[in-house]
Amino acid sequence: MTTTAGGVVGTALRSLGQRHRELGYCWVVGWCSPAAFAMLLVGLLAQLVANGNAEHGWVRAVRKLTDTYRKLPERWGGSVIPSPRLRDRPLREDPANRRDLFFLALEPLVALVVLFAPNMMAWYGLFGLFAPGIDALLGGHHGMFYGAVFNSPVAALPGGLALYYAALRLAGPASRLHAHRWLPRLLAPAPSVAAEMERRRLAERVEELTETRTTTVDSREAELRRIERDLHDGAQARLVAIGLALGTVDALLETDVERAREMVRQARDSSARALTELRDLVRGIRPPVLAERGLVDALRALALDAPLQAEVDAEGLTSRPDGPIETALYFAVAELLTNAARHGDAAHARVELSHADGVLRCTVWDDGRGGAHEEAGPELGPGGSGLRGIRRRLSAFDGNVDIESPAGGPTLVMMELPCVLSSRKTSSSSERGSATS
Repeated sequence: MTTTAGGVVGTALRSLGQRHRELGYCWVVGWCSPAAFAMLLVGLLAQLVANGNAEHGWVRAVRKLTDTYRKLPERWGGSVIPSPRLRDRPLREDPANRRDLFFLALEPLVALVVLFAPNMMAWYGLFGLFAPGIDALLGGHHGMFYGAVFNSPVAALPGGLALYYAALRLAGPASRLHAHRWLPRLLAPAPSVAAEMERRRLAERVEELTETRTTTVDSREAELRRIERDLHDGAQARLVAIGLALGTVDALLETDVERAREMVRQARDSSARALTELRDLVRGIRPPVLAERGLVDALRALALDAPLQAEVDAEGLTSRPDGPIETALYFAVAELLTNAARHGDAAHARVELSHADGVLRCTVWDDGRGGAHEEAGPELGPGGSGLRGIRRRLSAFDGNVDIESPAGGPTLVMMELPCVLSSRKTSSSSERGSATS
């Protein structure tokens, strides 16, 4: 019963706070609109006085002001109005300038009609709440404002409450009408500009996908060459040597038994080393723990083997991503931990995994000396090629990588991959605690 009452009170307080935010929108934007119009007039006057020499700075000021208006809907439950600017258009020739000027000219009138009604009702209602005190300070002369209407300051109290409540009720529709209907009318891109922007966006997307495909193909080709080289120079060479040794053993069995036994022991050692190299090669393609137990346990095993103290926090990840995404993220974290220990002199690292809104997020933090940069060089320090490789690896899945690594540390790398978790659950051992080495 108490819980239900607390929930009702909490809901009422949140609703009241939202209504006051909407009333605040009406107040702030309602008074800023005349100021914007005054700026427009001052700019026009400056243009006339300066014979057009101040046009460049004035247009930039108008742009900044209208861009501020474009961000208003996001703060009040909507979305940011996209900018109508075309990057290749000169400042003076941009058709959006005319729409911006037209908006600033009409905005004070629209704000007066839409936003000032709840403003005045709210302030007049507040005046009614304080009318008895004001009347007492004036020595009983209450013939103006509420006294002229109710003929008594006491009657102003319920009247003030009613007006303030009506202002709160009216502020929501007024703010939404202004932010979601009026602002996009002139501040959003014109239909022709919107079509051009969409065409360019699609062209950029096609170019991005083409580049990603090329990078993925090149990475796969390089990986195949690495596997072929490791097989040829490692396990394959050892197996050939074992075959030759066994042929020699066959010839020595009749003449030198001790020498044959020695070569058999060498062949046994070579076969063990070849098996180890094959296991390492398979682990470099897709670690068995990753395939069998999933990403969380694979990262915890990686943390245990890392050359620094590392821990993994993945309490909120109860299902597994797809196999290719698991593999890409596993090797990205492995690269980051290696770089932190080898190049950053880090002693501690932390890996955090979470999934929300269809995005898998992985954050890797270390207490190293920082300075990690993708464009590595003599003056920037090592590790750049590894970071670029991580970005290329994740770009195949439309992933994103953000790096924060100021000089002196710490280093924070945030990776995001759009994905939907599968129905496969993480292993029971990975659902509790974090691994620390």
